[in-house]
Amino acid sequence: MRKSYFILFFLTVSFGAIAQDGNVWTLERAVEHALSNNIQVRQLNTLADISKLQVQQSLNNRLPTLSASTNVGGQFGRTIDPTTNEFEQQNIGFQGYQLNANITLYNGGFIKNSIRQAELDAGAANLDAKVTGNNVALQVANSYLTVVLVREQLANARAQLELTTEQLNNTNRLINAGALPPAERFDLEAQVAANQRTVVELENQVTMALLGLQLQLLLDPTEEFDVATPQLEPTEAQLFQEYDAEEVLFSARQIQPTIAAAEMRRESVGVGEELAKAGMRPSLSLFGSVSTNYSSIARDFTAPGFPRLGYFDQLDQNFGQSAGLALQIPIYSQNRNKINVQRAKLQMVNADLDVEQAENNLVNEVQLALTDLRAARQNFRAAEISLDAAQAAYENAQKSYKAGASNSLDLVTATNRLDQARTEYTRSKYQLIFNRQVIQFYLGRGLSLD
Repeated sequence: MRKSYFILFFLTVSFGAIAQDGNVWTLERAVEHALSNNIQVRQLNTLADISKLQVQQSLNNRLPTLSASTNVGGQFGRTIDPTTNEFEQQNIGFQGYQLNANITLYNGGFIKNSIRQAELDAGAANLDAKVTGNNVALQVANSYLTVVLVREQLANARAQLELTTEQLNNTNRLINAGALPPAERFDLEAQVAANQRTVVELENQVTMALLGLQLQLLLDPTEEFDVATPQLEPTEAQLFQEYDAEEVLFSARQIQPTIAAAEMRRESVGVGEELAKAGMRPSLSLFGSVSTNYSSIARDFTAPGFPRLGYFDQLDQNFGQSAGLALQIPIYSQNRNKINVQRAKLQMVNADLDVEQAENNLVNEVQLALTDLRAARQNFRAAEISLDAAQAAYENAQKSYKAGASNSLDLVTATNRLDQARTEYTRSKYQLIFNRQVIQFYLGRGLSLD
């Protein structure tokens, strides 16, 4: 859940009027692309589609079945004539046609409960796809965030290099004017070199971060790729807004797909127990059939000379129909049905534990998010104070250095402390924004700082 700070932050950001060409990607575009192309997401979406087919199949089980068949062959020796059911001592060619229909009238509630279970399983599968989609979006957002943060660090490093270079240039002018000894430039020259090395390292990190995101999106790494840089200026009132823990937890319970999926699976298991009990109940079905057959030795005994009956005449004369009810009563099935019911009850125990675990995880995540928010606020306040102090110390060091009351080492030290304080202030500010957005997400207030 801690990682969700990243995606929640970036999904709240307005990216402004940045051109949506093929090279510049916003987080929204990156997430949409990942959800459409990620293999795991596509697999789960396919499973969700399969579960929908199972729902349709369960509904179709209410419909009657209809089948047709035919057989053709020969009988040799003493065999029964299929048209007269009499024994004949000769070779017989035969063919028969059958059409059978059946519809279940009652089967202990099996069809009804199988439909309900299929619907629940389909709902849980859809929620699983959403959970996985959120995880994929989270991974993409983490990579996206890495690019943006490293870029911000690079911008700070370049600003620091520019500042240190300006200080060195001023020092060189004072040395050339005879106001400072030549040794005063050494500390500043070393600092400029260190700042240059930092800039190069961060430039490489930006390149690697962009490549990592590009590969994660399954894009061609040889093509140009860039991300949009968000602009975010939340007010202090937004950053320090108070939240009620019970309200946050109640809202989170309503919107988190993991809990809903666990509850659907528990309900599905409960329906599974009814399905197991259906095996102990009688079933009733309505059946009907029509059939006819042909024999190569059939004769017309109503006509003089008893001529052989023609093919279609036989099919017409032998045409028969039947209809009836079939009742099946389970008496003993090796205790299979009893064990199925016991198994379903044990599965319900596990399903209850799964829901309880999902709820406990959510409670822990919400409490942790609130605790992190409080800690982030304290760190942000401390960073504010530290930055103000470092800024004052730097300005004083500059004045002292210009007045000749301190050396370049003192100025470099004050500059480094200011840079560290500014870095910590920026980090703590973003951390506070991240933590606040987690709470906003749990409250279901949308992904906006407004």
